[in-house]
Amino acid sequence: MLTLKMEKMERRGQLIKKLRRIVSLFGIVFLLGMLVFSCKEEPTSIPPSKLVVPIFNSDSAFVFIEKQLSFGPRVPGTEAQIKTRDWLVQKLKSYGAKTIVQSYEMPIYDGTVLPGHNIIAQFNPKKRNRVLLAAHWDTRIVADKDNERQDEPIMGADDGASGVAALLEIARLIHGQSIDLGVDIMLFDLEDQGDLEGSDAQTDTYALGSRYWSENIAPKGYKAKFGILLDMIAAEGASFGKEEYSVRYAGQYVEKIWDLAQKMGKGNLFKSYNAGAIGDDHVNIIRVGIPAVDIINRPMTGASGFGSYHHTHDDDISIINKSNLKAVGQVVTAVIYREAVGRF
Repeated sequence: MLTLKMEKMERRGQLIKKLRRIVSLFGIVFLLGMLVFSCKEEPTSIPPSKLVVPIFNSDSAFVFIEKQLSFGPRVPGTEAQIKTRDWLVQKLKSYGAKTIVQSYEMPIYDGTVLPGHNIIAQFNPKKRNRVLLAAHWDTRIVADKDNERQDEPIMGADDGASGVAALLEIARLIHGQSIDLGVDIMLFDLEDQGDLEGSDAQTDTYALGSRYWSENIAPKGYKAKFGILLDMIAAEGASFGKEEYSVRYAGQYVEKIWDLAQKMGKGNLFKSYNAGAIGDDHVNIIRVGIPAVDIINRPMTGASGFGSYHHTHDDDISIINKSNLKAVGQVVTAVIYREAVGRF
């Protein structure tokens, strides 16, 4: 019996030794596998950012156009200008933007000195990665292309109010859905008070407010990765070609925006034709080293290349197309939210 027990114990000891060798071998293989896997795979501790683009509400933006028009023509030096300025500042502040007003005086083409107020609203002002969104909020002091009442100012439903309204709606969206990006909304004054004959973007009499800003940068030391200017974006029959200065100085962003618009089904508006060189506010943004893109309705029909309503009394609420307003607003909204997660 003793011999039998000893044999059993010996066999048990041998079995335990075999099991230990198997476990040890398995552990080595497992560790080697983990090393190979870790060499092949990227770290997964940081999950990829999720892209969620809020929906641009054209009804809300349309109301913002109506509100601007309710003050009357936003001509520099008038009561309507002051009332509109105060409303814009209050609205942007209500959406949580750090807002400042840059006030100045500048002579227009005929020598008349007019007051201007650039409105600057910043979201996430401490962020280093920033994008500038701009429009002008003043309206033409005369209806020089009209056949009647040429000496009266225009309402500027599209030429001014539409771009401002789109940016107000984007501000509202940012307030409702935070964005990991510095976004600056700049509403320039004294853009549309130039000489009709002026054509050279480097010397013309338009875009005075953005010129003042470019010579007196605010906030001090301001920089942005790129900028987008919205000018006349919502008229019936709008068409957005590629503006020459935008292509020359911000070509990569022109291509990205137009490609994104195509993918979003907005190719009926964002087209590839040459829209010509336009001395708009984006030129002064470019002057300070920020590549800027001008999204502007220029169908290239008529003497000036702009719509038939341009600088006439026809530029009122009746020409606004909500679908066009939404299309441009949604593309720009997609641009900034994609930029925020590195997918633009």
